[in-house]
Amino acid sequence: MKNTYVRVKGIIKKGDTYLLLKRWVDDRIPDPFVWEFIDAEVPHGEAPDETMRSAITELLSVSGKIEKIEYTWSQLLGETHCVGIAYLCSVSEEEEANIVLSEDYGSYEWVKRKDFPKYIENQYVLKDLEGKKL
Repeated sequence: MKNTYVRVKGIIKKGDTYLLLKRWVDDRIPDPFVWEFIDAEVPHGEAPDETMRSAITELLSVSGKIEKIEYTWSQLLGETHCVGIAYLCSVSEEEEANIVLSEDYGSYEWVKRKDFPKYIENQYVLKDLEGKKL
């Protein structure tokens, strides 16, 4: 059976830095965290923009603003097809001071783009970002 789903990615920008979250993935491995942007699956029947706004609120406990769609991606994993939309987003200075991460996240950092490879291990994400102005 073939399956298709949609994911959204929130790339939150502040000046020349970007918000990366350290998410817990598995405590049975030596380093159970991975660095990533905000990421969420779009529930059936929900608009991707609404999912993106909800993900920012749920993961950071603040409101965010969608600035624009930055790029889209598509990936096949066996018979599963993932289609994604990456949004460039922002959080106001007032909201930034109130960030509280959901329990699956250990910390966050504002990172310069040139430092993404030091944090992000997912080569698909790094490849998607190549050539994008952000």
